[in-house]
Amino acid sequence: MKKNKNSLLIDIGWCEWVSFPTLKIPAIEAEIVADARQSILNIFDSSTFKEGEDLMISFGVHPIQNSDEVEVYSVVPVKTRRLVNTPDGNREWCYVIETEMRIGSLKKTIDITLVKHEDTLFRLHLAPKTIKSLVRINPQKSYLTGQILSGFNQEPAYNRS
Repeated sequence: MKKNKNSLLIDIGWCEWVSFPTLKIPAIEAEIVADARQSILNIFDSSTFKEGEDLMISFGVHPIQNSDEVEVYSVVPVKTRRLVNTPDGNREWCYVIETEMRIGSLKKTIDITLVKHEDTLFRLHLAPKTIKSLVRINPQKSYLTGQILSGFNQEPAYNRS
C-alpha cells in the first residue's frame, strides 16, 4: 500500500515553539510568516572574529517575548551575509548562520539571518519555504506541536541578568 505524502507532513500553526540545540536555545516562540523569503532571528550584543580561516559571530538572544530578563549567548560560524530590508525602510547587511532547528518531532538544518531589531513581538520569524516540504501550515491555529520544553533533553541554558 502506497503512503499518502500528506500523511507524513507535520501540522503546524501560525505560531509554534522552536528550539535550536546548537545555539543553546531550548525554546523560543516563532511566528510562521507566510510570505517571508528567509528566516530571521532577532539578536543583540553581536561581534565577529576570525578563528583560523572561519569568520565567527558571537551574539545574544532574548528568547522570551516582551522580556529582556533571560539571555542566551551563542558563538557559531558565519555562513554568508545577506542584504535585508529593515522595518524602517532601509537596507542593511546581516550575517547568516546555519543551524539545526527542532519544531515538534521535526529536526532540520536551516539558514537563519541574524538581525538586530528586538522591538518585534516575535524574536524568531520562520519562513515556511525552509520547511515547506515537511510541514502543513494551518494559519487559523497555533501551538499544534505543543510545548517544546517537554521534549528537550537538556536543562535550559538561560542566563538570568
